Amino acid sequence: MVSNRIKRERERKANEITDAAEKCFFKKGYDKTTMDEIAAQLELTKTAIYRYFENKEELYFSVAVRGVKILNKMMIEEFSSQNNGREKILKTCYAFKKFYKQFPDYCQVLTEAHDRDPNSLDTPHIQELIKIDQQNLGIICDAIDIGKKDGSIREDINTFLTALYLVKSTLNIFSSSLSTIYYLGLFEMSKEDLIEHSLDLMIHSISK
Repeated sequence: MVSNRIKRERERKANEITDAAEKCFFKKGYDKTTMDEIAAQLELTKTAIYRYFENKEELYFSVAVRGVKILNKMMIEEFSSQNNGREKILKTCYAFKKFYKQFPDYCQVLTEAHDRDPNSLDTPHIQELIKIDQQNLGIICDAIDIGKKDGSIREDINTFLTALYLVKSTLNIFSSSLSTIYYLGLFEMSKEDLIEHSLDLMIHSISK
């Protein structure tokens, strides 16, 4: 009983620290945020924070986990809303677009988190992020297999490699460079136009 209460209190405190860190990361990004700033928000010492999080990187991944959980829920909802394999893939990929529009800060954190070496820090938060990432990839794999069976998706493509291609390509679109944004502007087009067009091309390339 006592141990459960201690566990709940520890989880509550860890969430408070993550809340404060999230605000800082959203505002300034990973590199410009310091542990001193996070500690100041909470009126704690850095030593107190280190009782819950090993370092700033681990804290960053705890914020990324929040984002990937939201994305996972959106993908499941879109997947379940369709019967046809091709439409499941399309809608599930569009979940990334909805996530980007509704939660741009989480999207940025996830993009940066995925650029980091997952083997560099073996913590529960990284393991949870990897686990949910695998679930998200599995959703796309399931949609592809359904599409192969119902005839809407090519049967000659490798399910896993195709799913990985779709996920990574979609994430890359969202992290478009400043030069890409510049060229879009020259032709009076937006990042939204690029996302829409790219998703359509990707789905078309694997459809029958």
